[in-house]
Parts: sequence; structure tokens; C-alpha cells
Amino acid sequence: GLRAAALLAGTPRRAAAAWPGDPEPPDPALEEAERARRRRAAVRLQRLRRELGGGRGAPERALTWQAMEQMRFLRQELPEEWPPERLAQGFGVSPDVVRRVLRGRGCPPPRRRQRQDERALSAAPAPGAGREVRAPDGTLLYRLPRGRGGLGPGAQ
Repeated sequence: GLRAAALLAGTPRRAAAAWPGDPEPPDPALEEAERARRRRAAVRLQRLRRELGGGRGAPERALTWQAMEQMRFLRQELPEEWPPERLAQGFGVSPDVVRRVLRGRGCPPPRRRQRQDERALSAAPAPGAGREVRAPDGTLLYRLPRGRGGLGPGAQ
């Protein structure tokens, strides 16, 4: 009944065993062992978070919205020619990023979209490096825009 519910809820053993009429007093050695186990698990989890980057939330944006739309278009129109691995190579991102882009369909408000594009462009590599997408025959299909997220004159 209530004692089992307390155990399942994760309350300490002392609270569950302190009920009147409970024949089993709390064992200090067991409680200390449980605390030590929890501390070790917490330390292990912190170390794992540090090793994996520790960042929470979405990864840093590497593509503008125009580039993501182009990626979706290429995948939809020419799926045999543009598998996710090739899109990742062409756009200079990981296949995991390509999968997230292809899965996502949302379109944010214009101000948020512009801020995200600016963030992507500021994180982009040096000008000219990794900013072009080419077809298998080498012809230029798409060039990532320069400037304010591809929203100004000269955007392609």
C-alpha cells in the first residue's frame, strides 16, 4: 500500500520505515550505502556529460533557412541522386543534421528566422570554403548566401 508507493516514488528508506507499527527500523549502513551509490551515479553522469560536450538543447545552427529549404528540395526532387550522406557532404554538415533538417517542417516568424540565419552565417567557415553544393558531374547547383542570411541584394 502506502509503503510500496513511497518506495516507488523514490523517497528515502528512512521515511518509509518510520511508520508507526513498522517492525523494521532503518539500517544506517544500508542508507549510507544507498547514498554512496547515488553519489557515484551522479559523478558518472556528470563525467559523461562533460565528455559528450555537456551542451543542452539543439546544436549550433550551421545552415541558413534557404540552405535547409534547398536541401529539402533536392531530396524531394532527386532522392536517388541526393541521399542523406551526399547532402551532408555537399552542405558541409553531419548526416545527423541532414536527418533533422529533412524531418523538420516548421517555419519560424521572420525575425527569428533572420536571427537564426545570422547565427548560422557567423558560425560558417571562411568565405568560399564549404559554401557550394555541386552535382555529381561537378556543376554548381547551389551557393550558400553571404550577408544577412541571404535576405539582401546579391543573395542568390
